[in-house]
Amino acid sequence: MGSKGTSPAERLVIIITRLNDGEALSKKELAEEFNVDLRTIQRDVNEKLAFLPLIHNNSYFRLEPSALGRLSPVDIRNFSELTGVGKLFPNLDTKFVTKLLSQVYDNPFTVKGYHYEATDLVRPNLEKLEAIIRTYKTVHFTYKDKQYRHVKPYRLVNSKGIWYLAAVDKDTLKAFHLLDMKHIFEQEETFEPNEVVLTEIEEEDGIFFNAKKFEVVVKVSKDIAEYFLRRSLFPNQRIIEELETGELLVSSRVATDKQILPLIRYWIPEIEVISPDGIKHDLLEELNNYLSRVAL
Repeated sequence: MGSKGTSPAERLVIIITRLNDGEALSKKELAEEFNVDLRTIQRDVNEKLAFLPLIHNNSYFRLEPSALGRLSPVDIRNFSELTGVGKLFPNLDTKFVTKLLSQVYDNPFTVKGYHYEATDLVRPNLEKLEAIIRTYKTVHFTYKDKQYRHVKPYRLVNSKGIWYLAAVDKDTLKAFHLLDMKHIFEQEETFEPNEVVLTEIEEEDGIFFNAKKFEVVVKVSKDIAEYFLRRSLFPNQRIIEELETGELLVSSRVATDKQILPLIRYWIPEIEVISPDGIKHDLLEELNNYLSRVAL
């Protein structure tokens, strides 16, 4: 079967199918077959196929015998829901999943998502913390040169392609960037998970946990209104009103100005801050500083 010129999605489907059929695959041979760099195949295996129970033996890898032939459309649908892409397609039922995976060539679908941080760097902390979370043990680690002890780890959260640990430190729910965590040790102390904390983690739009939020209201021009109507572009976005002019009044609830200012700057000049005055002042100050630096 000629595999050169396939898309990344097609390549993954082919690899998964062969693994599911019991084949032992060589990264080097796959790179030659698909006419891609060896590092591309390594990223496929270490990042995109990390959810599979793989056995690595010298230069080959294969699926664990207990998992052979057990990857069904239901498994794939469950994985899609877990990774947050379940709502990508209008209908992710078994019939659609089967049709999607069977169309390896000339597939009508292409999905372009976030750019993800290097998972090979995150993986050691990810695996270590996954094991600790399952035992309900507290954890000790160093984070940005500060020591943290008796921290209660709840969830590993991927937000916009970046991995974080959602954990309770001294009764406060916080997010710790995995790449900045060093010297992670499991402690003997155990804890009982709090359902309120779990709900907060699941419902929070991002990683700004347990923080007092404030409302930012902006006016969006008619030229870009469709983008805000199509999907949420701001944290905790809500459309307040669609004006007769075609403009929108949009509300966003954020924990810090750093959460919203970069997004507002992106849409300038098609967006205007209505409130609060502090955000408006900070934005104008940033723009004035920029203009003073680049003025001819």
